[in-house]
Amino acid sequence: MTARLTALSEAVIDIAKGEDLKASLRRLVENAVEISGATYGALGAIAKDGTLEEFTYVGISEETADEMPTFPEGKGLLGHLLTHPTPLRVNPIKSHPASVGFPAGHPAMNSFLGVPIRIRDEIFGSLYLTEKHGGEDFTEEDEQLVSALASAAGVAIDRARGQEAQHRVIVLAERERIAQDLHDLVIQRLFATGLSLQAIIKDPELPQRDLERVQEAIDNLDSTMQQIRNSVFALQTQDGDHGLRTRIQAEISSLRSSSPIIISCEFTGPVETVIRSEIAEQVFAVVRELLSNAIKHSQARKVEVQIVALISGCEVRVIDDGIGFEEGGRKGGLINLAGRAEKLNGSFEIHKLSHGGTRALWKVRF
Repeated sequence: MTARLTALSEAVIDIAKGEDLKASLRRLVENAVEISGATYGALGAIAKDGTLEEFTYVGISEETADEMPTFPEGKGLLGHLLTHPTPLRVNPIKSHPASVGFPAGHPAMNSFLGVPIRIRDEIFGSLYLTEKHGGEDFTEEDEQLVSALASAAGVAIDRARGQEAQHRVIVLAERERIAQDLHDLVIQRLFATGLSLQAIIKDPELPQRDLERVQEAIDNLDSTMQQIRNSVFALQTQDGDHGLRTRIQAEISSLRSSSPIIISCEFTGPVETVIRSEIAEQVFAVVRELLSNAIKHSQARKVEVQIVALISGCEVRVIDDGIGFEEGGRKGGLINLAGRAEKLNGSFEIHKLSHGGTRALWKVRF
């Protein structure tokens, strides 16, 4: 018994080091096998649906594991231990009412010892040991030692989770700070520079060669600002909601802070349900392009964005109260918008309203 207590003490110290949780859990299983005299050992973590999410095992060779069609999913005796989290000793395994046998290729196992791993009032999973050396039964002493090891594991897992959560908070805060700096310091300065260049190209005395160079600089600024906005959005939503509604609202929020134009947005219909991911990417790009055009060219005071989800398709409507769309202007972006629609069996149209302003309609059919 003294030797086993010493081994238990060393195992607990090993778990307490907590350098890497996954490695610690594997060593936990190895130590449990050694202390109990088992041939095989495993640790199963419980998923939210009550099945086994992870299964760490020792004693079974890689060759044998490869021959097994599946690993345990939390059925049979293992499932019984998940729903009845108290220590369990059985020999032979097949004698227990919950036993459902083994899959093809699984090594023979008779004696069984299972103990739950708790984190305060939460069941993290279970520690399983089988086939005690010499064909003997697992004893009450085995159960007590392995239970003590499981308790130490629960403390170690809880501590690791706390450290992970703390690190996560720090990382998220840093991401938010970087995103804010990118937006407040970089995008706004680039936007102001772009407005200054827009004023320069309106000078009728500007030579054509210089006009082309300034326009190229404006286009590069637009591209750079969009790349930064994408980075800002990725930083702010990396661990959050990536839905279309959220992405569009984040983009509009970014534009509002760097433009004097009042931008409103309305969603109609089951946007997140009906608009599948590949179309959602196109919708987001269209909204971004149309808003960019309105800010740069419309001289509007207000822009209204409408995203409409229908059973048969979706529509993007952008309406402003500016000077109105004029035929014969720069068409690169508009051709791109039309091309996006055509690839999805849709259409794009833009025209000047009779009372002033512009209405753009981009739509696709499912």
